Amino acid sequence: MIRQGSNMPAFIAALLLVASSLDWPVATAFNNAYTPSRTHIGSSHRRFTTQLHSTTADSTKNTRRSGKSTTSLRSTSAGDGKKTSKHAKSNNYKSTAKKAKPTSRSVAIAALANAAAATYQSSGGGGAQAGGGAQAGAGTQVNAGSFATRQLEQDNYYKLLEPRDKAFARLLVATVQRRLGQIDGVLDCCVNKAPSGKNKHLVQATLRVGAAQLLFLKTPTFAVVKETVEVLRIHHKVTYSVKSTHVPEQMIKFVNGVLRKLSRTVDDTDELYALKLLGEKTSPRDNIAPWLLESWERDWGIETTNLICDEIMPRDERSITPHIDLTTKYSVGISLGLDDGMDKFNRLVEQLGEDSMILPQGSIRVGVNGDVRSWADFDEGTWWVQDCAATLPGIVLTRALYDKHSGDLSNLRVVDMCAAPGGKTSQLLSAGFEHVTAIEANSRRCHRLKKNLDRLQFDKDKYDVVVKEGQKWSPTTTVDGILVDVPCSATGTGSRRPDVLRRESDISELLDIQELLANHCADILPAGGIMVYATCSLLKEESEDQVKKLVEKGLVETLPIQPSEVPGGFQDAIDENGWMRVIPGVLDGNLRSADGFFAARLIKKQ
Repeated sequence: MIRQGSNMPAFIAALLLVASSLDWPVATAFNNAYTPSRTHIGSSHRRFTTQLHSTTADSTKNTRRSGKSTTSLRSTSAGDGKKTSKHAKSNNYKSTAKKAKPTSRSVAIAALANAAAATYQSSGGGGAQAGGGAQAGAGTQVNAGSFATRQLEQDNYYKLLEPRDKAFARLLVATVQRRLGQIDGVLDCCVNKAPSGKNKHLVQATLRVGAAQLLFLKTPTFAVVKETVEVLRIHHKVTYSVKSTHVPEQMIKFVNGVLRKLSRTVDDTDELYALKLLGEKTSPRDNIAPWLLESWERDWGIETTNLICDEIMPRDERSITPHIDLTTKYSVGISLGLDDGMDKFNRLVEQLGEDSMILPQGSIRVGVNGDVRSWADFDEGTWWVQDCAATLPGIVLTRALYDKHSGDLSNLRVVDMCAAPGGKTSQLLSAGFEHVTAIEANSRRCHRLKKNLDRLQFDKDKYDVVVKEGQKWSPTTTVDGILVDVPCSATGTGSRRPDVLRRESDISELLDIQELLANHCADILPAGGIMVYATCSLLKEESEDQVKKLVEKGLVETLPIQPSEVPGGFQDAIDENGWMRVIPGVLDGNLRSADGFFAARLIKKQ
């Protein structure tokens, strides 16, 4: 692993800059354009609700000042703002009389609340109650994972924050997404009834952000309670609604009571009650859908599944080593054993800092430090962000064509199916092919693809970008090779996209698209042509099983990947079929944290 020293907020800030400034989303690891409209958290997750048990001494002590107990949230349902006492209302309005400045916590909570509400509304408001968490969130919170990040990036208040505050806001959202199952499990021990009314998503998000700080970020307890609760008082866009609305004082006191209960110490020890519950009542596996865990155990066995879970969901959030993998215009040449550009490559590694290192297949792993736009050769378009495992399909396709044509790629034409945001297209262009055709079905992602290629300053005569469904596209000239990184569940990217770990179990539509694309690519490939089928999925049914079905049809056969083609630890990922299967936590050394990926190389029969 790379040296420690970079803090997590810097990591999150760097990811944000890559995603928003470069239009290159690290969190998706260049996976495909398909995203299901809704997903559902596993049914065995505990229901997070937001009402204190009647035994919550801290909350009752704090709330009885108003003459009422807040062990019930009946008075905070829709329209119950009218029932709030004049005294409580006046206090609330007094605290928000002046426009408050946005904070890291306020924009993070707003993003999570907006995402939860939008997902709930798009699903028709069905399923479990919106205030619920892990299970109750099954109809409400699901696809809110990646959507919450987009909400954050689009928030005008977020854009006004200082870089350090942006980083903390991003960290808060990421931690809630990654640890949602455990956070809700802890909250489940303190509250027992879902809030309702127009503020329910805001309250839910506030409790989650507060708990995340206590459980995983080691934020001082006084700051957690004071600053997080204050979000409910400030008067700017922190709710899911377009219209800003005040939160009844009774509900504010309720949230305050929950967080105070979690932040108290246990039995004259220094251990927080929140951490006691975390250890006794939850497990990192609570953050992963049960059906997915069962699938991994079926496909890879219990021992390997444990390795996956430990890598993508470590018990200590602080043990995560922040890094970004870069692919350069020299990387493919290095993987082919060529010396062209090696001096420039080594100089770039030095300029990127002492935390940078070269990975076996030609990637550069950079310890996150500062604004990526200030990194060496950013303006020159020398590199792009791409997980090291995601480079393998492009490498093995290029290697096969390089060997077949005696090292001359200058007269060969290749196709990158499902190309956005452009990592593999950029690899193929940097390899020196005569022409690369990038096919992308989604127009928005296609726009991002074009912007990325523009930044990298590739010769526009060397490539075409086509907005079209891959299965409906046919070449007008001979194609020598096709790389098809099919739409998939993206479960191999769970360490950076925790939302995919809580998706619904029905992937039948994805399976149909994968089979359709694979068959079409085999059909349009000429005899002797090379095809690479790839996914960033950890599910065999999307990967190995699809290739087996394709091979059984008789049009193509496996062209085994050789250990010499993927130097370093990646050769250990080659299976008995000659296919590559990268599993997080399994490979040694720096490759242990690589994304889950699959690649099979095939050749069209004569």
